[in-house]
Amino acid sequence: MKFYLYLFCFVFFIACNGKKSLKTEVDELYAAIPKDTLKELLSIAGFPDSTLSASQLAKKKRINKLLEEHLTVVDNQFVLLAKPKDFEKAGLSKYYYVIFKKSFKDTNLAIDSLGIKDLEEKFKNGSTEKGFKLYSSEDKK
Repeated sequence: MKFYLYLFCFVFFIACNGKKSLKTEVDELYAAIPKDTLKELLSIAGFPDSTLSASQLAKKKRINKLLEEHLTVVDNQFVLLAKPKDFEKAGLSKYYYVIFKKSFKDTNLAIDSLGIKDLEEKFKNGSTEKGFKLYSSEDKK
């Protein structure tokens, strides 16, 4: 009987040490993003173009262009095909990659929980300039 108790404790110990953390690599990298990069992105996100400086407007346009080129929908989920070097080539911080990866991961969880099924069709009808309406009731043209 003692043998089984030791065996159970050994298996339990191995199982607990072998379990993966709930955090993903993206979440860990997100925690290491410099605050100035987050402030920079927040200074252009959600503000009308008319209120942005010329440099902020140029950065916003580079982000939109990069997303238009490297964002796609696969299996009803947003997939960012860009790599950190693509952001750097566009004159953006490499940390934007991590920010957008986490953002799309969170967005995909929301899409799943809301039960949105025709994301690819809606994505093709929208753009980063016009905005995306996941629950649009507008007639298709």
